[in-house]
Amino acid sequence: MGRSRHCSEDERFLIKKLIKEGKTYKEVQKIIGCSAKMISNALKWEQKTEKRGRKRKTTPRMDRRIAKLAKTQPMMGSKRIKQDLQLTVSTVTIRRRLTEVNLPARSPRKVPLLRKRHVQKRLQFAKEHIDWPEKKWHNILWTDESKIVLFGSKGHRQYVRRPANTEFKPQYSLKTIKHGGASIMIWGCFSYYGVGPIHRIQGIMDQFQYIRILEEVMLPYAEEEMPLRWTFQQDNDPKHTSKRAKAWFQMNKIQLMEWPAQSPDLNPIENLWADIKSAVHEAKPRNAEELWNTVQLSWAAIPVERRQKLVDSMHHRCVAVIGNRGFATKY
Repeated sequence: MGRSRHCSEDERFLIKKLIKEGKTYKEVQKIIGCSAKMISNALKWEQKTEKRGRKRKTTPRMDRRIAKLAKTQPMMGSKRIKQDLQLTVSTVTIRRRLTEVNLPARSPRKVPLLRKRHVQKRLQFAKEHIDWPEKKWHNILWTDESKIVLFGSKGHRQYVRRPANTEFKPQYSLKTIKHGGASIMIWGCFSYYGVGPIHRIQGIMDQFQYIRILEEVMLPYAEEEMPLRWTFQQDNDPKHTSKRAKAWFQMNKIQLMEWPAQSPDLNPIENLWADIKSAVHEAKPRNAEELWNTVQLSWAAIPVERRQKLVDSMHHRCVAVIGNRGFATKY
């Protein structure tokens, strides 16, 4: 038996109309001149959505397995996922499936390694200081050391827009020097009221040179510019917490802020170091002396609003630490 003839759109409309009016199959056959099968097909017919492109290579179950493994082991690459799940699809297909469920590959943020004791101390600090009034934060002298290199980055990832297969052309490549070329080590301090002196460290920074900086650089500035009651902030570097350094602070009756280890995100001076490094990148100094001049000029040019906004962000930093259960934050 041959296949029944397909009816047109007009015939389908007429068949459905007649059946809806109460006509029987035989009556419809006589009116239109078609078979009973054609009437049955017309009544069952539904508009199908048009599908374009090739057939999907993975099943919904495979998609769920890929997503589950990526969530449980976020550092695993597509090649390893393919091996572990014994998939026959390409790594490109695996990456597409992960992108579909909002799991694209991203560069992980580099943060300090936090042990359990570090996390606990950070949480303790945040909870103790979250309700501090802004005025109290204004009386803190923030300090730190930083290494500035001649050929450093701007502090964030750089991109280039170029045609294919031109990655080694000079205009599209990023020039580097082994170990970053010349570098200088600096110590600096600032508060809500202004940037303090910035000091270039010569040789190895040990406890003796640190105490000399405190005595000759920091203390004269603090006595002149800081409020009558002020607090000194420093991280837990061994030279900062040495017996000699502790004795010096006690002798000069300087109040120290209890600081949690591995917490650069809580220290607003880190943001100023990023500003300095960005300025160095833009200025492109040619040697160590020009580098030091650039650092001094960019440090002195830090806007008042910038440093005050950073100090006033301490409440939000404490909130962020508590919100992330003591782990590193965006700051």
